[in-house]
Amino acid sequence: MKNYEIRIAETEFETQASLALRRQVFVEEQQLFEESDADENDSSSITINIWKQGTILVGTVRCYPDLNTPSLWWGGRLAVHEQYRIRGIGVYLIEAAVQEMKQRQVPCFRAQVQEQNVQLFEKLGWTKVGASTLTQGLPHQIMEANLHVHDARKHKQSSRI
Repeated sequence: MKNYEIRIAETEFETQASLALRRQVFVEEQQLFEESDADENDSSSITINIWKQGTILVGTVRCYPDLNTPSLWWGGRLAVHEQYRIRGIGVYLIEAAVQEMKQRQVPCFRAQVQEQNVQLFEKLGWTKVGASTLTQGLPHQIMEANLHVHDARKHKQSSRI
């Protein structure tokens, strides 16, 4: 991904830029929310952004712990700027979120994704959890990431007799 950088939002500017992109996608384009998509999970979330040439925000996703089950984390509000949607930015965001959860040793990572994105998540190794439901008037499916990384060296059986 030449000329792109993936990093966790650390400054107020980076956080506000991600909120602005989310507003553009979820409020203005998709009209899923009236004025803002912000909710109670924003205060405890990790925001992962993709920047082009260090200054142009092209995509964002947030990860946050479940309010009732701390061992469960959620990914959501994945938003990609309209001009960059066919460039694989969404895939990079999903992979970056999964990698961040693995580094944090999160036992379970899920996302509630719009139905048209289920196939993409399945290609990335995610599995469906339960039946699809309507959220904000659109069909969504809960998906779970495969966070299990096995070290083959630990499980390698000796061939000596």
